[in-house]
Amino acid sequence: MRTYFSIILIFMSLEVMSQQRGIQNTENRGSKNKGEKLRTILDDSTKTIYGMNTSRYMSKDNFLLGDTAFITLDSSLTNIEKVSPDEKNQFTYQSLGNIGTPINNIFNYYPSTFSISSGINSLNYYYLVSSEAKFYDTRSPYIDLSLFFGGNGRSMVDFVFSRNINKNWNIGFDIHRISADKQISASKAKGDKNINSSLFKLFVYHKSEDEKLTLYSDFVSFRHQILGNGGVDVDYDSLPLNFFTYNDFSTRLKDIENLERRKRLNLFLNYKIIEGLEIYNDFYFKTQQVEYMDENYVENAPYYNDFFLSNISTLDSIKIKSVANRAGVRGLLGDINYNFYANYKNLNYLYTDNLNTNIFNEIYLGGIINFSRKEFDILTDFKLKTTGDYSLLGKLKSKVFEISYYSGLHVPTLFQSSYSGNHFQWDNEFNSSFINTLEAKVKINTNSIMFSPFIRLSSIKDYIYLSNEKNPTQHDEILINNQFGVNLNFNLFNKIINLESRYSYNTVSKSSADIFNIPKHHIYSRLFYNGKWFNNSIPVQFGVNAYLRSEYYGNAYEPSLQAYYVQNNFLLERNLRLNLFYAMQVKNLRVFLKMTHFSQFDKFDGYFVTPYYPAQKKVLDLGIKWYFFN
Repeated sequence: MRTYFSIILIFMSLEVMSQQRGIQNTENRGSKNKGEKLRTILDDSTKTIYGMNTSRYMSKDNFLLGDTAFITLDSSLTNIEKVSPDEKNQFTYQSLGNIGTPINNIFNYYPSTFSISSGINSLNYYYLVSSEAKFYDTRSPYIDLSLFFGGNGRSMVDFVFSRNINKNWNIGFDIHRISADKQISASKAKGDKNINSSLFKLFVYHKSEDEKLTLYSDFVSFRHQILGNGGVDVDYDSLPLNFFTYNDFSTRLKDIENLERRKRLNLFLNYKIIEGLEIYNDFYFKTQQVEYMDENYVENAPYYNDFFLSNISTLDSIKIKSVANRAGVRGLLGDINYNFYANYKNLNYLYTDNLNTNIFNEIYLGGIINFSRKEFDILTDFKLKTTGDYSLLGKLKSKVFEISYYSGLHVPTLFQSSYSGNHFQWDNEFNSSFINTLEAKVKINTNSIMFSPFIRLSSIKDYIYLSNEKNPTQHDEILINNQFGVNLNFNLFNKIINLESRYSYNTVSKSSADIFNIPKHHIYSRLFYNGKWFNNSIPVQFGVNAYLRSEYYGNAYEPSLQAYYVQNNFLLERNLRLNLFYAMQVKNLRVFLKMTHFSQFDKFDGYFVTPYYPAQKKVLDLGIKWYFFN
């Protein structure tokens, strides 16, 4: 942590020193002649124009879709109080009750990627969101500093630095840090760590003078440590609990550790040959190393069913390396954006007890066609592997409605196919999973009301999941999950009082009943006041975030696999969670105060967000987001 702050302070000091030298030099030059005085005046005047409208960025994904518009910085207060992944995603995720813990999407159980992957993905959110590739054009030096000081020893730091060397080159780096003390069964009042996570990204972006060549490259290093305890030691037959004692809970495990490390090197080149025809190459080298350590055999042995490698201690690891390269042609012809490419991937992995490296090679062709008019957009995205596996997405979007259809055959992940550790081992030959999803929504907008009903119809055959025995299982029947819901937003008194809400009703087929464990009802609402105080100079928001879900048998978490699995014994009760917040903005500074889990009116009250893992108890949180320019 000290190292990261030292880097931040060094860069900020260099910026201040360079500005001071610049001012001194211009003053000295200004005394020489009138012409240089005029130039100094112009230089000084231009410095004041830098701000949120002059610092922009574009995501690489949007660039490849043909959307080359730069996005200006977000300066609003809306949703600034949301910090954790479950809050940001309206509690459609489950976690282990603390920031930085492994998460699982409750409603989306389909593979997230078409390409073959490790399948060890419970920490993907923390890696992918923070490492997103962005093309910055900041003109002036730019700093985005976000600080979160949560109650009970929880904190987050997000630091982004970017500056243009000249109008064609931009360099920068990101630092993201999560630190959290244990929220249950802590051995001391402060400093008994549960989460230590850090991500560092160094990036460079270049646009040639003639705007034909685009270059982007980044290097990412990610380290995420979980000092866990397996959750609280309760019998599901004793539920619901009348008292949540938090620090006085006994736990199922003691002194275990999960450690995941990732590295990424990306080099992207795009060259415009003529108007409407461009070629590109996107190269990735990635590593992922996942470890599970338990040297507390005496106390923890009763938790495990099997010991395959050692009955004294556990040190499981898997090392994965992959090289991927995508080469393609893209461009804009009239109203049609096109992108056709070939993708190659080489992946190898090695388990603790295996001396031989396993190697996979994969090739697939793909294409994206987007027909865009003022009235509507039509998008087609397809991929086809040499093995016959495919992915097909079609979307039709207008101002009033949106409809999409997805169909795909997805190969099993490495984790589903093969695993070798001290407590679990398997070697499976599964079929590809066949997925079909139809989604539709209607959007009705007026000045004060937005009403948008939606529907999602999903089916999957040969679904692969981690069963209650914590082993991958393939279900050969067709499983069906349907979701019906509505988004409703409205405002009163010229947008002073605002409500944002979403309700979903979820059903599953009889064959899916013990596999797709999702709550039947799920509600999210954000009711808030929005205005300006002190002579209309200080934007202010305050209100409440409300989350309500019905009872269901939520997936449980297995630490030694760093994965969620299906269970049907531990019932997660219906719960209502209220978070009160207040946010204000002074120029480039935004601040919020939040009473997390305000609805816990009794200190011994509580509920479980995941089997054996209680939700965060009531705490007061403070957050700051600050932009710096020049």
